[in-house]
Amino acid sequence: MVEISAPAGYSGAMTKDVESLADRFTKMGRHESSDGIDDERQAALAELRFADAMRRSAERLSQRSAELARLRGASWREIGEAVGGITPQGAEHRFSAAAKQRRSKASKQEWASKERRKVPRTGSSSDRALESERT
Repeated sequence: MVEISAPAGYSGAMTKDVESLADRFTKMGRHESSDGIDDERQAALAELRFADAMRRSAERLSQRSAELARLRGASWREIGEAVGGITPQGAEHRFSAAAKQRRSKASKQEWASKERRKVPRTGSSSDRALESERT
């Protein structure tokens, strides 16, 4: 169970189980997204559209929250633990814009440095396999 504590200066008890909170919002959204739709197929599609919107929204929230946590001094280890126990490297890989940029540049450079064939392959794949065995 992950808990959220009350902000500084807040006098009321505000500790929440975030899983229950997310489940409650999801249940409410599923109900509202298909409310008034009598056709079961259309209701299921409406729920699917809601689920997809929730997924995209959750990704944006995760990204913004991770960036804010880093700005406020959280380590990649802490961020990884907060999102289900991924490694610090996994957290940086997922959330760091700089890491994404490094990967993008590195992959482009690697791809550009590979030797390219001047003559396209011809024949079936089995013919090419036999040819490569001979060489």
